[in-house]
Amino acid sequence: MHQELDALLCTRYPAIFLDEEANGPKLFGFECGDGWFTLIDAACQLIQRHVDATDARQPMASQVKEKFGGLRFYCRRSNDYTGAVVDLVESLSSHVCEVCGALGKTVSLFGWVHTRCDLHESTTVYEESAMRAVRDSLMLTPPMAELLGTCLAFFEHDGQAAARWLTQPALVLGRVVPLALAGSEDGQRQVLTLIGRLEHGITP
Repeated sequence: MHQELDALLCTRYPAIFLDEEANGPKLFGFECGDGWFTLIDAACQLIQRHVDATDARQPMASQVKEKFGGLRFYCRRSNDYTGAVVDLVESLSSHVCEVCGALGKTVSLFGWVHTRCDLHESTTVYEESAMRAVRDSLMLTPPMAELLGTCLAFFEHDGQAAARWLTQPALVLGRVVPLALAGSEDGQRQVLTLIGRLEHGITP
């Protein structure tokens, strides 16, 4: 992940990415692509919000990286809620392009497993100008925490079940995958409205 996004996450969530020796945030060293920034940001927001609202111990990230094409988010001082959030974003990462954050799929690239969209499926080298545009777009993308938190609560904190629902086409959404709508405020409202209807037993 580019240092600009790394620094932004460390600034937003200093308690999660605490440098215990320096008593403050630092560049954490995320070992994954920029495209998973929004997933990591949402996970951290949900985790920190839970800690601030309860007497739960403060989780601290020990490593965040790509492995076998998916996100791995390792925490110390974890708890059941943190585990559910991590399960959710790790499961979703195999459907999100690690390069740009668009909807993607797991592919084999030069003997390695990656998660890529169609645009970034065939290469691992990108022009800095193109990646600058990706970072700008990611920083303008609406936060996903409310959407993911609401979905997680609906599935009673079963992160994998929530991820399965978010990555399967929904008939009421025109057979669109709910996760594909997460990149805009209007799209997120559509998914949140659907979850609200399901919570009240209203069958679409």
